[in-house]
Amino acid sequence: MHVAACVQPAKLTRLQGAAGDRHCVHAALDWAHADSIIRRQPVDVLVVDPQFDSATEPRTDRIRAVHNRYRSLPMIVYSVLAAQTLRTLVELGRDGMEQLVLYGLDDDPQQLRRMLERQPGLVLSERLLTRLERPLSRTPTPLAGALERLIRNPSGFRSVADVADGSGIPRRSLYRRLERAGFVSPRELVAGARLLRAYAFLREPAYSLESVARHVRFANADALTEAMKWGIGITPGRARDRMGPEEFVARLAARMAPSAESLAAAGAAFDPEYSDDA
Repeated sequence: MHVAACVQPAKLTRLQGAAGDRHCVHAALDWAHADSIIRRQPVDVLVVDPQFDSATEPRTDRIRAVHNRYRSLPMIVYSVLAAQTLRTLVELGRDGMEQLVLYGLDDDPQQLRRMLERQPGLVLSERLLTRLERPLSRTPTPLAGALERLIRNPSGFRSVADVADGSGIPRRSLYRRLERAGFVSPRELVAGARLLRAYAFLREPAYSLESVARHVRFANADALTEAMKWGIGITPGRARDRMGPEEFVARLAARMAPSAESLAAAGAAFDPEYSDDA
């Protein structure tokens, strides 16, 4: 697991202790550095501290900006519990950042590690990468790394241009290399990565279809529904209620890297309707 951390030094020490040798913690020097880490590393979860860039008054503006930019990236708020932080924590909770760890109260190594390891999409991402191992092996190493980051952190890729930039391959060459490896188009790969994260969120009772669509950057719930039918053949509601993780990952992997026969049988290519500039 890759953890990006925007926290004060004392909290960073505890976070690194909880991660141990099993997980990698990328410590951000500032918020711009955090953005760079998220875009260049396969980040699974972001840990933020309201007092990261302020020794006194806690701030929410930078945390909200990162949350809005990377909606589908799981985020944990790591904070002290004090009079000056209460209002901040309530505001962040109202904004949908409900995962909270209190410094010195519920951050013993085992409890903090469990919090890190139960993030939506983490296990699913690893299962999908395992199923895509063969086509990934047919791509250049930089492209394989970019696709790994896409699957683990789809919010770091807003468009095909981001996939091309992340792999260092010209856009025209990107299509050819993916086709030779057995993948669908890069635009469809971005959609598939978002569907995986959407399924993880849908399995959490607190998330509605509309909120999931917003988190994973589809234009709306209808766009997410159409993408889900393309990716696995059924609606999001049925996927949540009737399809287990193994079957979901298997169907999605077959859609993202089909054989020539199954791709031809699938008919016209799907054109995902993203929000933002994707």
